Amino acid sequence: MPITKAEASRLARRTGMKQDDFSVLNDGILTLLNNADTKACVFLLTDSADVNAEGMCSVYEIRPKGCQTYPYVLDTADAAVRDEGCPHRSQFGPPPEGMETVLLNLEERIVREGSSD
Repeated sequence: MPITKAEASRLARRTGMKQDDFSVLNDGILTLLNNADTKACVFLLTDSADVNAEGMCSVYEIRPKGCQTYPYVLDTADAAVRDEGCPHRSQFGPPPEGMETVLLNLEERIVREGSSD
């Protein structure tokens, strides 16, 4: 999950973790890490790699915008769609009105930050 520098900073402050403990720079874009054992986000409290395992987001109140909007993502035509990689996508309705704008704005912020490094 791509995150902004401001989101990374907030996560570090609020969790007491170092940014390197929960994110990595991929082609200039900060991205949340997955837990090596569970293959899930480092902030997901779970003991299992099973996609249907119980889990809870430990940073829910301060979760990044990409997490808030997931499973809605942009397709190659910049239309909001449910992510094909989400195993629970059928539990979500069509993207809400205006989701393209939200996702395009988020993408623009993330890309702009990545290109300024």
